[in-house]
Parts: sequence; structure tokens; C-alpha cells
Amino acid sequence: MVTVKPGYQPQASDTSLETDVYEFALLRQKSNRDRWNMAARLIQWAKKLSLRSIQKSRPVEINRYFAQAVLGDKWAPELTPTDGDTTMWVQDPSAIAQLLHPIFEQFNIPYYITGGVAAILYGEPRTTRDLDVVINLQREQLTLLVVALETSGFYCPPGAIEELQAGQGQTFSVTHMTMVLNADLVLNSDTPFDRSKMERRRLESFGETDNQQFWVASPEDLVLAKLLWRQRSQSEKQWRDVLGVLKVQGETLDFDYLFQWSDALGLTEALSQAIVAAGLTTEP
Repeated sequence: MVTVKPGYQPQASDTSLETDVYEFALLRQKSNRDRWNMAARLIQWAKKLSLRSIQKSRPVEINRYFAQAVLGDKWAPELTPTDGDTTMWVQDPSAIAQLLHPIFEQFNIPYYITGGVAAILYGEPRTTRDLDVVINLQREQLTLLVVALETSGFYCPPGAIEELQAGQGQTFSVTHMTMVLNADLVLNSDTPFDRSKMERRRLESFGETDNQQFWVASPEDLVLAKLLWRQRSQSEKQWRDVLGVLKVQGETLDFDYLFQWSDALGLTEALSQAIVAAGLTTEP
């Protein structure tokens, strides 16, 4: 008999309360790396399925259509491989992290992974397309970083780079031209919360080797950031990610930190609702 606490909310409307509680009990027994590997297999399977479908319907134009499916609105014809080799396209976002990490280390650029990849690591395995990375970048380092990225096979959109060089904007997307994978690079803001997130980042393992260790936002900071994003966008995906992290991490979270910053950010009510929905009872 599975005990379900009042107010508990399953991840999906078609999932029973008992099933959801049981599944997350199993996920809590996995390591962060285990949960990421579960999601990586899911991502690769989804891409292979899409690739087979496109190969069947458009065998001559496979490269262009698969690149468009992966990149969406960010797709540009010059990014599409022309040799017909699509084997690299089924990789998961950790592959692009593996290329970015040594570049950031080379230029002593602190960074952390956030967004969907971090939500998978700390919570519920799911598919995700892009890698979201926050970087502490001095604008005078931008030119050197762009050169290093392009040397490593990344496409850096000139318009976005020009805006950053002019002191405008905060985000630019880079695309690896062989793997057709995106990373959104976000310049870290100079606010107390953004500085705190960078200070509390964690070095997490995504695989068995040292070159599969990357800096990731802490689970507490990820919960707060996603609650902020949900407040601005009303995105249910953000809410599901928040519940996933809370359900998996549970009592290991630093609730004093969570409530301290939720109060400062105007998120106390949303955080309290999420804690109840995740089946937790911790109060400030």
C-alpha cells in the first residue's frame, strides 16, 4: 500500500497518485548520473525514431529536414552537413557539454549548466533538446571565446555576437555543425542571486570518465530559477521540473536557503505550493 500525502500532485494528469509516488521512490534510489543516463538513452531513442521517419518520407533531403527538426527556428542552411552522415545527430546534450567544458576551462570562464539538463540530473528523466549554460564572461573575452568556439566546429551567429560586443543582449546560441546540437550561452547577471548561483554550482558526473564531469547549478538554485521562469511564462514544463527535483532530492535539499531566497525573490507562496505538491512537509 503506497501512502500519498494530502496535496500531492502527479507529474501528469494520466498518472495515478500511487504510481507517481512509487516511480519517484525508485528514482530516488538512482544516482544523478544514473538518471542522466536514463534520459540520454531516451533522447537518443527519440532522435533515432525521428531520423527513421524522415529517412522514410524524404530519403533525398534527409540532411536538411532532420537538421530543421532538431534546430527548429534556429536552423540555417549553412549548418547542414552535406555528406549524408547523420550518425552524430543522435547524440544527447552532454556531448556538446564535453566540447564546451575544456574551452571554458582554457579561458578560466566559470560556468554552470541549468535548464532541462540540470532538471534531469536532479529529478525526472525526460527528453530535452538544447543545453543551457550560464557563464561568467568579461565582454573583452568574447572575441577570444568566439574564435575558440569556431575552431572547435561551432557556428556563432554574427548578429548576436555584435549585439553582445555593443553591450546589448545577454544570450547567444551556438550550434555544433557536425552534431547539430545547440547550446544557449547566457552571460551571468551581476545580482546577488545570480552571484550566489555561480558560487554554489556543483561538479557533477555524467559518465564514467573525468571528461564527462561538468559544472551544474545546485538543485536549490535550479528550483528557484524554474519558479521564476514559471512566474514569467506560466510554463507547466517548469512546474513539472520543479516537482521532479523536489520529489527526488527531498529532505536532502537546503530548505533554509530555499526559503531565504524565495522570500527575497517573491516566490515563497509558489515554493510552499510546490513543496506540498511534491509530498514534502518542510516549512520555513
